[in-house]
Amino acid sequence: MNPPTSLARPLADRVAALPELAAPTIENPPLPPDVIAAAEEALARGETHYTDRPGIPEFRAWVAAHLLDRWGVGVDPSEVTITCGSTEARYVAMTLLAEPGSAVLCPGDSSRIEGALRLLGARVVDSIQADVRLLYITPAVYRETALELLKQAEDRGWWIVWDLSFAALDDFHPAQNEALAKRVVTINSLSERMPGWRLGWMAGSEAALRLRAGKQAITICTTAVSQWAGLELVRAGDA
Repeated sequence: MNPPTSLARPLADRVAALPELAAPTIENPPLPPDVIAAAEEALARGETHYTDRPGIPEFRAWVAAHLLDRWGVGVDPSEVTITCGSTEARYVAMTLLAEPGSAVLCPGDSSRIEGALRLLGARVVDSIQADVRLLYITPAVYRETALELLKQAEDRGWWIVWDLSFAALDDFHPAQNEALAKRVVTINSLSERMPGWRLGWMAGSEAALRLRAGKQAITICTTAVSQWAGLELVRAGDA
């Protein structure tokens, strides 16, 4: 079989059109000794195998408790999936909740989702259009704008991805609105405190199990050592 001489297939065309993104500047803060010790202890007791595919139960329980304690958002641990950082969580959410040929409304920085949408054959827009299926939004969006767009999401049945990664947090969360809660997927990670450990999560919504299945079709799981170390970090209040 002769190799293709051109990128004629639709997926190949989309791959060829992916933008080149500048590598982010990420500091490497020192980890507390207890976190290093937790990683060492995990290795010593043999946590070198695959974990439960959605993540270790202890870390998923912490994510659910964190959402409840911090924002009053009730999510069952079964609706939490640990991911390889927030990058994978965004990719899974975009490819499963958006649709080929549809639009994703992003009122802020869209650079973190453009690649996934190009591969899907969807596009990013910054204003309401008829074919919008998903609202991607972060706490950096001006509150009045966010509330207006969330009302549109409620009226039009859009999915909502609330991305807390690298954001300054406050007491607001879209899933505090019971009318929206079943359509809101929360994404976050420990990338600021633990860069390179590839530890993130996606939580909530009536699509939680579908998102988990989509993640499992892409990768197996975040390493057990990363999860046990991250759990020590968050339990100690260092994240």
